[in-house]
Amino acid sequence: MAHVSPLLGAEGEVPPRITARVIPDSALVGDRVRYFVTVHHSEKEVAALEGFDRRDSLARYSFELIGRKHTSSFPLSGAGTEEFELEFAVFGRGHQPLPPFIVVFRDLQGRVTKRVPYTSSASLFIRALTDSSMRELRPLKPPLKPSIPSFLMMSVVAGVFVVAGMVLLLLFLLKRTVRNSAERVDSGQVAQRKLRKLGSSLSAGMPPHECYEELSNIMRSFLENHYRISALEAVTQEIERDLKKIGVAGFESIMNLLKQADLVKFADCHPDVEESRQSLNKASEVIRSTRLPKAEG
Repeated sequence: MAHVSPLLGAEGEVPPRITARVIPDSALVGDRVRYFVTVHHSEKEVAALEGFDRRDSLARYSFELIGRKHTSSFPLSGAGTEEFELEFAVFGRGHQPLPPFIVVFRDLQGRVTKRVPYTSSASLFIRALTDSSMRELRPLKPPLKPSIPSFLMMSVVAGVFVVAGMVLLLLFLLKRTVRNSAERVDSGQVAQRKLRKLGSSLSAGMPPHECYEELSNIMRSFLENHYRISALEAVTQEIERDLKKIGVAGFESIMNLLKQADLVKFADCHPDVEESRQSLNKASEVIRSTRLPKAEG
């Protein structure tokens, strides 16, 4: 069964369209069915469903939510599609209306732009197999308590502790080995090698916006390994704060590179190949002039 919502969008905006269907359209009491909801919307929005997590609301409609999946795609320029697949256990008897829900639209900054209530005109026919008053899932068989000798249980527990101790010891030795290896690696040389490879890719036709994204990753990795700060998972403002605290040489140049990469990634800035190459050269100079901080005596 399928139904398309008759929604009208704002002036100059792609109107959202909601389609719903249930498979199969008839089931036995206690069976599971899949409810597919498709939301077509503007590429400047994302959509989510609300209302299926309220057990009191679903119970009123003889449905119990078992699982859900969600995928997003942008098949056409200017439009996006959200696919929701919900799995329900169904109860009751006869024709049962599908539970209503609310489609929540948000802009790319996460702000709610509109909430669209949706009620499908489709229904599901439920045929009784057992007592029609059945309202919950029941196990097919009661669980059986295993009969295990106590001496065997003690042996298993002791074995588990021995294995756990060996695993912890192995992890400790592995972590120490990795740390010692990392300390022997010159992070500046690694970064310079990556920059040269990136310059070759740029000459071979890599788009400038991809070059800036990789440049940002190289600089963040270098800063994290060289200065022992969290840079790979941090935002630019957090990196700026940490570098100010330790008084990094070339601070302004480093921040200019990271901020330029942010403009390309988030502000739709379009640098050309020559600008990209100049940024690579500047990054190489910054890393070359960097020195490890002196150890405190």
